[in-house]
Formats: sequence, C-alpha cells, structure tokens
Amino acid sequence: MQVFAKEKFCQSSKQNQVLSQQVPLLNLSRKMGPGQATENLLSSMQCPNHHKTVSRRSVQKVNKSIQADMDLEEENPSADLSLSPTTALSGKLEQSPGNRSPSQQSVSSSSQGQSAMPALVPLLPAPPPLPPGCKMPPPPFPVPGINDPSLPPPQPCSNPECSHLTCGYGAQPHPKKTPTLRMKVFHWQKLPSDVVRQSSSMWAVMPSSSKELVEPDYASLELLFSVPPTAPKEKMGPKIKKTKEITFIGPKKSLLLSIFLKQFKCSNEEIAAMIQKGDRSKLDAEILRQLLKLLPDDHELNGLKSCKEEKSELANADQFYLHLLEVPSYQLRIECMLICEETKVLLECLWPKAQAIRTACETLLTSQRLPLFCQLILKVGNFLNYGHHTGDAGGFKISALLRLTETKANQSHITLLHHILEEVEKKHTDLLQLPRDLDFVSKAAGIHFDVMRAEAGANLKKLLEIKEHLFLSTDDLKIQHAKSVQDSLDASKDLQKEFATIEKKKEELADYLCEDRKKLSLEDVFNTMKTFRDLFLKALQENQERKEQAAKSEKRKKQLKGEDAKRLKGEYGKSSTFNKN
Repeated sequence: MQVFAKEKFCQSSKQNQVLSQQVPLLNLSRKMGPGQATENLLSSMQCPNHHKTVSRRSVQKVNKSIQADMDLEEENPSADLSLSPTTALSGKLEQSPGNRSPSQQSVSSSSQGQSAMPALVPLLPAPPPLPPGCKMPPPPFPVPGINDPSLPPPQPCSNPECSHLTCGYGAQPHPKKTPTLRMKVFHWQKLPSDVVRQSSSMWAVMPSSSKELVEPDYASLELLFSVPPTAPKEKMGPKIKKTKEITFIGPKKSLLLSIFLKQFKCSNEEIAAMIQKGDRSKLDAEILRQLLKLLPDDHELNGLKSCKEEKSELANADQFYLHLLEVPSYQLRIECMLICEETKVLLECLWPKAQAIRTACETLLTSQRLPLFCQLILKVGNFLNYGHHTGDAGGFKISALLRLTETKANQSHITLLHHILEEVEKKHTDLLQLPRDLDFVSKAAGIHFDVMRAEAGANLKKLLEIKEHLFLSTDDLKIQHAKSVQDSLDASKDLQKEFATIEKKKEELADYLCEDRKKLSLEDVFNTMKTFRDLFLKALQENQERKEQAAKSEKRKKQLKGEDAKRLKGEYGKSSTFNKN
C-alpha cells in the first residue's frame, strides 16, 4: 500500500508540473494560435526526472484541448472551460481555496476579467519583480500577425499627473524628424494607405513603431542632400498681372485685323490719319481692298460706342476701330482711295494691251507682203486643186495658212511651206521679211479684247457711283477726293475712246479678211498669225539646214571621187612599172 501511495503521489506531482507549464502556453495560444503554441510546447516541455522530451502524442492532446477551449471561448466568452479534460484535475483543486498562496490569490484577482481557464490560475507562477527605476511594466513583445490592424489605438490620457500605470496608455510616440534646411526631392511612387495596411504587405508585418527599425542619420542627410544656397537675386518690382483685354470683335476677325495692322509698322493713330488725309503712299489697292473687308459691323460699332472702359483696356483691334470712328465718313474715304488706286493700276495694265491690239490691227491692214504671199499661196492651191471642187478659188480664209505644213511632199521632211519658201528665196526674196511684219501681231496674241472692255466698263461704273456719293457728302470730302476721282474718270474715258477705235479697226479687218464682223475674233486672228509666223521661221531654218547638209554631202562626194581617181591613177602607174621590169 505504501508503494502504491508513493507512485500515486509521484504521478500527481508530475501532472501538476506539466499543467503549471501549460498554463502560460494556454494564455499565449490565445494570442498566437495553436500551431505556434505547439512548437513552443515541444521545445520547452521535458521530464525533469528522466531528461526526456514529452512524447508527441501528449503534445497533440494538449494542442487539441487548447483549440477546443479557444473555440468555446469564441462561441460563449462567459462559459466555464473547467470541464475540459486538461482542467479536470485543477477543478478538484479549486474546491479547496485554502490551499492558495497569497501570491496566487493576487494573480487570480488581476485576471478575473479574462475567461480563459479560471481553474488553472492558482498554479500560475508569480510575475517577476520590476527592475529598479521602472514605474510601469514593459510592453509585450509584438508578435507578427497577432494584433488586428483594424482595432483603434488607445485613447490618450487626459491627466497630466498620471503615471500611465493604471490608465493603460503608454509613452507618447517619438515626433517625426524634420529637416532644418531645404532638401533635394526624392521622386518616388507613393503607395496609398489602404494598400500598406494589408496583412500581406511588408509595411503591415513590420510596423513603424518597431524597435528593430534603424533610424537614419538625419544630420548627415541634411549635410549631403540639402539644396545649396543660391545668391540672392535683386528684388524686382512686383509683377503686374496683365488683365484680360476687352474686345467686341470676333476672334477670327480680330486676328485678321491684328495681322493687317502689323504690316504698317506704325500706330493706329497714324493709319487713321492717312485715311483722313487721303494719303495713298502706304495704302495700295490690295491693302485698301482688305481694309474694306475688315471694317466694323453694326453690332461691333454699337458695342464700341457703349463701351465705358478706358481705351488702354481694349484690344488693339478695338482701339483701331475707335480711332477709325473719329474719322468722318471713313468708309467713303476708303472707297474713294480704293477706286482711284484701282483705276490707276487698271489703266497701267490695260493701256499697253489696247495699244498692242490697235497696232496689230493696223499692221495687218497696212502690210504689203502679206497679200503678196497670200496671192502666191492662192496660185499654188488652185494648181494643186485643179479639177477638184476646191479648185479655181478666188481667195481663202486666213486660217488656211496653217494648212501649208499639213500637205506633205514625196521627199521626207518636206512640206508645201518648205517648197513655197524655196521658190520665194529664188524669185521673191522680199517676201522672206514677212515675219518682221507680223512681229507686232504675235505680241498681241493672248490678249482678250472683250475681257478688257468688261473690266474697264465695271471700273468706270464704280467711278460714276463714287462721284455721286461725293456730290452728296461734306465739303471737305469733296475737296479732298473730287479731283482724284475726276482724273480717274477722265483716264477711263480715254481708254474707252481707245476701245472704240479698236472696234472700228476690227470691223475694217473683218472686211479685209472677208470675215463676218460680228463673228470675227481678234484673239483668233492674232493667234493664227503668230502660229503662221513661227512655222514660217522654222521652215526657213530647216531649208537652210537642208541646204548646208546637201552642200556637205556634195563636197564629200567630190572628195571621195578625187580619192578614187588618185587611187586608180596610182594603180595604173604601178602596173605599168611592173610591166617594164
């Protein structure tokens, strides 16, 4: 019996030792989880008598009991977990409260708020004494993955005299270091806070409050990466922000008008003064034509007249319009300047053309070589057309001169014109000067007489309208532009007289060439004579080249004939000498 009692006592003491070691592990497992608690249990639990590790089977049983307690605690935190197999022995010990030591009672009183295994509390060892000079216990070592990041931080203590031993609020975090100098910028891509707080992020595994983090040397950073001071710049006056210009003109028209005004390289006042004085030294016809297109409309004028702001606040185009409004009857002044300038340009262009047409008509009417050459062509044509319905002609239209090159001879590259010119060169050399008579006619080719008359007539109509407007305008405007408009009218009327003379010459030429007066076109006649003149000259040159080629060929034949004669003579001489020998 005594031996049996001793073995029973030994087993109970071993169980108490195991349970005393399991209690802190149970508390830790609530924080760490069953997996980590198992590893710590395997590494720390050994039998003190036999120096052997506890078998894995017992450890698995403890792990399962811990997991069961944690599950029950999650389902019902207030439930009593003393019915688990692990705490069966401690439940019996709890019935005798007199067995508790004072230190165990103090520990149990401090852990009443916790619901994890109240039967094992008497077996917990006493906490170690605080080190000297420490007023509060050190915070627990942070375990990765245990603390929930979603829990709010503890509220700061409002009592300044509190030692933070009872309120549970630890020491304040260290304030962030800030540079004292201006530092260089480190460009990076900043991560949002919701990303770095994820449990799988490296920023959540190692929080910024961990003691293992290394603090940088802020002094050396300021020394190496601060922006070097620059020399102070001279203080300039305060920049005056340019206020937005006020405009009553559309953006497109304002842009065109601004470009138009820049070509003068003078102020708006000077441009308005030139318009008022009628000075056309810098205002040619093209510029005045553009200016008429850019004159202000009625709504723009109304906006400018109702404008109460200063002129300096308006856009440049609007300021030009304001200066233009100060000129009385500015549009009529511009129209007078334009019509006078256009008349001047038009007359300079049309007068030489009109004179060229008149001279060409007179040349055709007065030339003596042209009818002689045409009589020669008539004789040749009647000879060729003998017995044909086109034969025995009394004359031909002038366009038939172009058909001379279409009639080919039996020899290559020889036409009827080539043959006639060869005959002329032999018997009537004076007719070879016919292209000289047609020189003025060829210069008038390409000039459209009807277009000239239409342009001159439209310009004359504008002049008459401007004259009527001037008659109804003010006296100063009459004095300024009446003379120039009248001079333009007189020059235009002189051009109309020249056109009338050309019209008479045209009728005479139609009768001379046996053409219909109404259907005759001077452009067609001049183009025909120009083409005939070019063909005449080309045929003369080709006849001359053919003669030179024939002369060279004849000369070459003579040379070959002479060489053959010399060769024959030499052969005969050799043969005679050979016979003598």
